[in-house]
Amino acid sequence: MKYKLICIDLDGTLLNDKNGISDKDKNTLIEAEKAGITIALTTGRLYASAKYYANDIGIRPWIISSNGSYIREAGSEKELFKNPINNHQFGIICSIIEKYKLTFNFNTFDRVVTNFILPEDNTYVKANKLAEDKFKVKFGVHENYKHIYDIYPKGIYKALLYLDKTEEGIKIIQNAKKELVELNEMEIVSSAVSNIEVMAKGMTKESGIKLLGEKLGIAREKTMCIGDSENDITMIDYAGFGVAMENSIEELKSLADFITDSHVNSGVSKAIRRFAL
Repeated sequence: MKYKLICIDLDGTLLNDKNGISDKDKNTLIEAEKAGITIALTTGRLYASAKYYANDIGIRPWIISSNGSYIREAGSEKELFKNPINNHQFGIICSIIEKYKLTFNFNTFDRVVTNFILPEDNTYVKANKLAEDKFKVKFGVHENYKHIYDIYPKGIYKALLYLDKTEEGIKIIQNAKKELVELNEMEIVSSAVSNIEVMAKGMTKESGIKLLGEKLGIAREKTMCIGDSENDITMIDYAGFGVAMENSIEELKSLADFITDSHVNSGVSKAIRRFAL
């Protein structure tokens, strides 16, 4: 078997434009798992959200969530790895939120925490309407966001900072991101032009895949990674075989070994069937 571990991003990769997974992609992943290939959903989303999609597919993959900060097998109670944001880093994030007047979500492994009620069109809210209770993402709303770190002692694994996708909003986000990058205190990436994803220093999809590969005894050369955006760059660069979606950013395409079809045309299935099955 050429590839023993396949790591797949969710948004813009496995998920289509309706935040669902095509039957073609589902069937291919089920077939790959039956063939003995280990699947890892490798995402900026929190663990609970990725677990919902694993159940929807009908497989039991590993989940590398919050961009490598929290790793656990779907359905298992045992964590393989976790590295939350520390108190000092949380303070820096709060100061950036305050300075630039940013909207935010803090993610635990199972909860989205904000200072406002998430709207009905929020991805997690919509998914919860379809999910069984045990697969629902939890929510926390706290007006004084500076107390959130102490309220959730099990750990904050990612901060998502964002604004509306207006020209002004994007400019503000770029300035805030530049400041965070220059501080060099945390891991900073984006999954869209209007957001910033903040994790503990060193936490990337690459670091998560390396750790999982070591745990399973699977070499880099036997690892295929599939993604589409900036937070996928480290894993595509690391992969034994890196696949970019047709809808990927140009930088990712330039790093990839192969460019598959888009997320709305089951590009994940086409890549896996061509190179792994």
